[in-house]
Amino acid sequence: MNINSIYIKFIKVIFIFLFYATNLIALENKIIVKVNNEIITSVDIENEINYLTILNPQVKNLEKKRVTNIAKNSLVREKVKIISLLDIFEEINVGNEYVDKIIKTTYEKNGFNTLDQYKEYLKKNRLKIEYIKNKISIEALWNELIYKKFNSKVVINKKKIINEVKNNPNIKILLSEIIFRIKNKKDLEKKYNEIKNDIQNDGFENAALIHSISNSASSGGAIGWIDKNSLNKVANNALLNLKIGEYSEPILTASGFLILKINDIKKNVSDEENLEKKVNTLIRIKTNQQLNQLSNIYLNKVKKDLTINEL
Repeated sequence: MNINSIYIKFIKVIFIFLFYATNLIALENKIIVKVNNEIITSVDIENEINYLTILNPQVKNLEKKRVTNIAKNSLVREKVKIISLLDIFEEINVGNEYVDKIIKTTYEKNGFNTLDQYKEYLKKNRLKIEYIKNKISIEALWNELIYKKFNSKVVINKKKIINEVKNNPNIKILLSEIIFRIKNKKDLEKKYNEIKNDIQNDGFENAALIHSISNSASSGGAIGWIDKNSLNKVANNALLNLKIGEYSEPILTASGFLILKINDIKKNVSDEENLEKKVNTLIRIKTNQQLNQLSNIYLNKVKKDLTINEL
C-alpha cells in the first residue's frame, strides 16, 4: 500500500468521524421552538429542567415528557419577556452590584456560606452561575418595565388599609398559588378537575409547575408569608374555612383564575409594631400584588402578538 492510499484512507476516516460528530451534536442540540427569531434548543430545555429542579426538587418525581413540556413553556415565557425588553433596552443587562446582591441572598437562603459553595452546587446540577445571573437580569428588567408601564394604574386606598390593620387579626398565612386561564368559562370545571387530579397525584408544587402562568410557577407556586389583612375580601372568604394543607376553589381575578393553598398559619410576632409601619408594609404588598397581576396580563397580551412555532 503506497503513501497516497494511506493518506486518502486517513482523510476518509477523519471525514466520517467529523460527519457523525457533527450530526451527533445536531441531534443533541436541535431547535425545539422558535418565538419570532428567538430559538429554544434541546440544550436550553435541559438547562431549564436543571434550574427548575434546583427551585423545586419534586420535579424529579414527574415523568420526563411532562418535565420537558414544563421547561419548554417556562422558556417560551422567558423569550416573550426578552423580545419585549429588547424593544426598549439595548441589551439584557443590569448592574453587577444588583445581580451580586440577589445571588448572595439566594445562596444564603439555600444554606450556603460562600459564592464558591453555591457555584459548586450549581456545577453538580449541571448549571453555571452565568445562567442564574442571566435569569436575574431578565426578571429585574421585566419588573422595571412593568413598573414603568403600569405603576400609574395601581390603586391603593390608604384609609381602607388603615381600617384593615386596626380591625383584622394579626395573622400571617404561608401561601402557594396556581394561576390559570381558560378560553371559555364552560371549560372551568374540566380544567379545575385536571388541576385537582395533578395535585392529588404529583402534589401542589408540581401542579403549579404544570398549570400556573404566574412567575411563581418555577418555585412551585410559592408566594411566602402574607399578612391575612393584605388579602382582598374575595380571597379571604375563599380561605375562610380551609385548614393547613388545603386549597381553595378557583377565584376569579383580573389575570385569570387563582387557586390558593394554605401551607401554614401563625400569629404575627410584631404585635407591638407601630401602625404606620404595618400600613406601609401592607401598601407595598398590595402594590406588588397588583403589579404581578398586570405583569401576567401584559405577558399574555404580548405573547398573542408573537409567532410561536414548535419544530
